[in-house]
Amino acid sequence: MAKAADLYAILRAYSNKIASPYVDINVFINFLSKYVRHLAQEQPEWAEWEHETSLKFWNVMGEYTEDGRCVLLTDTAEGRVFLPYFLVDKLKEAYRDLDACADIPFPSEEYFKVSLPPDQVRLVSLEADLVSFFDAPVTSFLPLVKLVFPDSSVDALILGPMIPRLLLEASILKVRYYLKQHNNKEYAMRKLFPMLQGKEGTLREVMDMVIARPLDCLKAIEGGGEVTYLFWASLCSLIKGDVRKKSDRLSSDTAVLEAAYVIETCLNLYKTRLQKERVRETALRYLDQLMDKAPYYFTQDQIIKFTDNKGTPLLSQYTEADLNDHIKKRTTESLEGAIPEWLVVQLKSGDQYYLKKDKYLPLVTRLIIEAQGSMKQELTNRWTGLLNNFKTEAAMDNDAEFERLLGGLNGTLNPMLNGFLEDKRLLWVYDEMERTQKVIPPASRIFERGKLIPWSLLFVLKRKELLTDVKLSLPFWYSIPIIRSIVAFFSRLGKKKRPSRPAPKKADGAIDFTEEEAAAEAVRDQSREFLNSIRDTEAHVVPGDKDINGYLKELQGHWGRLLDPKAQQNLVEDVNALVRDNLRQSVRVWKKQRITPTNLQDLAQGLINGTPSLRSLASKDALSLYMQVYMVKLLKTIKM
Repeated sequence: MAKAADLYAILRAYSNKIASPYVDINVFINFLSKYVRHLAQEQPEWAEWEHETSLKFWNVMGEYTEDGRCVLLTDTAEGRVFLPYFLVDKLKEAYRDLDACADIPFPSEEYFKVSLPPDQVRLVSLEADLVSFFDAPVTSFLPLVKLVFPDSSVDALILGPMIPRLLLEASILKVRYYLKQHNNKEYAMRKLFPMLQGKEGTLREVMDMVIARPLDCLKAIEGGGEVTYLFWASLCSLIKGDVRKKSDRLSSDTAVLEAAYVIETCLNLYKTRLQKERVRETALRYLDQLMDKAPYYFTQDQIIKFTDNKGTPLLSQYTEADLNDHIKKRTTESLEGAIPEWLVVQLKSGDQYYLKKDKYLPLVTRLIIEAQGSMKQELTNRWTGLLNNFKTEAAMDNDAEFERLLGGLNGTLNPMLNGFLEDKRLLWVYDEMERTQKVIPPASRIFERGKLIPWSLLFVLKRKELLTDVKLSLPFWYSIPIIRSIVAFFSRLGKKKRPSRPAPKKADGAIDFTEEEAAAEAVRDQSREFLNSIRDTEAHVVPGDKDINGYLKELQGHWGRLLDPKAQQNLVEDVNALVRDNLRQSVRVWKKQRITPTNLQDLAQGLINGTPSLRSLASKDALSLYMQVYMVKLLKTIKM
């Protein structure tokens, strides 16, 4: 491939030759047309430039102006090209040997004998704008920066990447030069002793450091120490006061005055940054402490809303980027061979929780213990219902089917616990605790040889004992196979459709019911009792002057206060679905007893306490009442 002609290199060389970043276009094209005749003899890629120099120049110039290497100016009749990197190179050279220029002010436009186009330099007020170079990396595409000093008619030129470290280093060397001249060190010591009483020894040490090891001073200022701050604040104030008194300032006076302003500004900014860093670190440590508190597992939305012991949001003490970095660090970094301190567990529902690894096994153990009672009650109700209807299922007689049934029930009744038990990280934590702590509490021994122990052991449920207890709670004939078969036969026979007939009457006129008809009448009585209890409960939770649908709409406005209508609708639908799913399980028990407002209130409160996203809502009382009214609405649709 033929080598491309590099016009930019010639432009920069020409700019250096005339010692100016401004190049007159016509003059340069005339120079270029003559220069390429000689250049083409050694570099063939320039041969085509001999006859169409001007056209080639303008074709290439579009590329240079697009990427910022050149700027076309129309302030003259012929036009000019401005090359920003002329001054970039000059500034790099000027700041290369800081000791050599310690006695002169910072470079300026006057120093380089140029005047920069306003749109090619970034104006930075030393006192107001320098902070932008401390809080975040400089992203401005303009490499040239003009520092505006408070007490100077001449501004300083510098490159953005040189701020703040190189700028501060140059300023310290200017102060050192000032102290070494005309016994200024001894004069400064006498003046500073009264300002820093009790710290005379420290004052001498820091003063000696300025003279002998100025770069150590730079590190001390960046560290933001209290003694360093007092020394430099006092010294800069002294220097500014002395220089301002002079009517005829030397260049070295202007230099040290500029240096004092720079050091004073950087000193305050480093100290402020250190204070913010301390506040940030304290808040993040407090966040770690909150992760040790119940319920021990949190979504990112919940972590974002954490507050300190005064109720102040932690997010006001660090940024969201700080929080994300902290979470990433806690969930990824660890000692060699160890699990990270925080774990991220994602359930099938899509919810993602963060928790500390040392809380994981105790949390799961607590959830298992809490679930044991509800699992036993659910199985008792299930088998009681089956036997009442003269039915059985394989889980009553087979251990493997019993385990399969328990696993399915746990997924339905305890979705969070089920998600944790399915998480492979739980086994990793268990193995690490077993390896490092040697002893695991008996209640937490839920794995054996790398596998979860059977569900029946987890929930302390014995199939035969449970089935026996259920049978003992039923009438005696349910336990006698022959009688049970006979009753079951007649029960099925009674379900066949047959013509209705009037009930026979006794001699005294009373209706004589058969045993089968008496059972049917008892079921009807139970249904009426159940429906009456629903009506009584409705009267208790729904005001008499309100329609149930209108009242539900009114209650929504009390607990669901999202501004986005779509988000509001989704929240209400999620709550309704949660109520419907849990009500189905409870109705099977309630059909055998009266519905009471207490039943509904307990269920609603349990759903709120067991759902982290609802537990964080402010108006939980209104939400509980809404759930109770919605349950009444659903219960009224049940067909008995």
